[in-house]
Amino acid sequence: MTFDSTEMRALAARRLRYAIAASVILHVLVLWPGTVRVLTKDTPPVLQATLRKPPQPAVEPAPPTPARAVARPQSEPAPAAALPLPRLAAPVLERSTPPSVPQSVAPPAVPALQAAPRSESAPTTAAATPTPSAAGGSLLTEANASGEVVDGLRGYRLAVASQARRFKRYPAQAMASGWEGSAEIRVEVGSDGRPRTATVARSSGHELLDRAALAMIDAGALRARLPESLRGKAFAVVLPVVFNLDDQ
Repeated sequence: MTFDSTEMRALAARRLRYAIAASVILHVLVLWPGTVRVLTKDTPPVLQATLRKPPQPAVEPAPPTPARAVARPQSEPAPAAALPLPRLAAPVLERSTPPSVPQSVAPPAVPALQAAPRSESAPTTAAATPTPSAAGGSLLTEANASGEVVDGLRGYRLAVASQARRFKRYPAQAMASGWEGSAEIRVEVGSDGRPRTATVARSSGHELLDRAALAMIDAGALRARLPESLRGKAFAVVLPVVFNLDDQ
């Protein structure tokens, strides 16, 4: 329950006036320019700045402009002092030198080439290279093989000839025409031990005789025994086949 009286209102008015007066006094003390500012440990220092005029760059003096000669009328001659005197160049004496006589330059000596002494132990003949096959590989032949391989090649050639002799057929047309000749047939054997199709190394001059020679050599190669020294090797042999009417 609140009692509103005249004394209470007067007391509140006095308090308000005191508060306003205290606030005005404090503002005057703070904003007054001559107020002494107390520096404490936490108070930041006051920075003072002074504005100075920036220095101007030094201006180099311009070089003096040469004075232009004033044109004089043609009727007025120029003073004698204004005319420069010509300077006489001192004569240059050149010393004549006699023409140089070219001297003959001897060519540089070329060292004589001496042949290197030939070693007596070096072989005089080149080693034989394997004969290329139709499939693109290299094959052993009697011309490039040595040792037991040569003996194996000769034995295989004799075995093919022995087996092929049973299948020799002289073509009737060739006999009637009197054709004779000798054909050389080449037999290639792969590393698997199987003979390839025979080919004509040198023709007899008659195609009919060549076909008969191929047929008999193919049959003989399929039945010939492979020597032990040739197993696992690719090689080739050449067998001659002679067709002679006197043998019939």
